[in-house]
Amino acid sequence: MRTFFWLYEDSTGSIRPFQLVRNPGKTGASDDTSVRYNDNDDLPINPPVGIYFQYGLVDEFMHEWLLRQQELDSGEITRNEYFEWKLNWPATCDDSKERQYYVTWRKNK
Repeated sequence: MRTFFWLYEDSTGSIRPFQLVRNPGKTGASDDTSVRYNDNDDLPINPPVGIYFQYGLVDEFMHEWLLRQQELDSGEITRNEYFEWKLNWPATCDDSKERQYYVTWRKNK
């Protein structure tokens, strides 16, 4: 996760986690690996490449990172708060709030 964080920091916007949406009409279609996007999205000329992990703990980490990016994009958290969350991760994880080593990273909460 830290490697992804710092790659993103080195080239802001270079990694964009996204939420996969279940297609209820397809079951057992492991050969269908397509993910759709709209051409009017602010994306590069070549189709973007998604990343997917089938490993519970990593999935949870990636989901929280997606949440933080969405909060940053919506203005719910500042760039400094986002950076503080990444800098002190995993002590800033939501599931660490009840632990003594949790680091408070939000200024407004």
